[in-house]
Amino acid sequence: MRVGKIAGIQLILNKWFIILIFLFALAGMSSKVVLVFSAVLWHELAHAQVALMLRFKVQEVELLPFGGVARIEGLGVARSRDEIMIAAAGPAASLVLAAIAYTGMLYAGKYCDIWEFYYKANMMLTVFNLLPGLPLDGGRILRAWLALYMDYSKATLFAAGISKGVSVCLLIMIVYEYIVSSTMNVTFLIAAVFLYTTAKSEIKVAGFRTLRVLAQKKAELIARGVMTTTYFTVVNSVILKDVVKLFKTDQYYVLLIVNTECKICGTLTETEIWEELPSKGFYAEVGEFIL
Repeated sequence: MRVGKIAGIQLILNKWFIILIFLFALAGMSSKVVLVFSAVLWHELAHAQVALMLRFKVQEVELLPFGGVARIEGLGVARSRDEIMIAAAGPAASLVLAAIAYTGMLYAGKYCDIWEFYYKANMMLTVFNLLPGLPLDGGRILRAWLALYMDYSKATLFAAGISKGVSVCLLIMIVYEYIVSSTMNVTFLIAAVFLYTTAKSEIKVAGFRTLRVLAQKKAELIARGVMTTTYFTVVNSVILKDVVKLFKTDQYYVLLIVNTECKICGTLTETEIWEELPSKGFYAEVGEFIL
């Protein structure tokens, strides 16, 4: 349900969130639910505001029963440094709110319990989101940092492996807690399943990122008229996939194609690669694109 805009960003309440609020209200706990989701909203708006500063288009922010999501157009093909800044904004904002709540807890007197609850809620939100698992903020920061030094797909594969490792650790903690106290942490169980399943999804999606990057840069070049260009000299027998994985999102690439005797055979731009890709594929030799 659309409930209005905050700083020009559309706010949506998921129907399950509304049901949750209603159930907690019946149980006399509506005030705590409102506090938790105000913390989630603050967290997601921080992502959105940094994205706007970096000239991304923020479509909407939706509050879900166990968190929230800021839908940012073009984030999937963003530069690594931009993705790090956007991902880090949420935990940083939650830490600021936690610091304010902690100060309030020290001086609030009879309202100390409320401030303490709000402090713990923001700290938990910060710590959970900084876990190095995709699609959490910590996992996105890790992948973006790795992508500065390796192919994005490999960075995603590594970060997804860490995500699965975090899931296993959470499951071990659940089993240990159950053996010791005969209680099961349902939150940890949901988080473990969520991280494991989304890690597999991230691996599948990463394979299409190169196509989106190529399409976006063609559109940007036409719109802007000028773009920083990097040249690669490539032997004509090299497989295209091994070249494309070196491409970064903030530069346009031109390939100088040579034969085994290092004589020039021709040139190939990113746009030409994009146009011929459907017919030739990623596993074609670079020389085939200039025939």
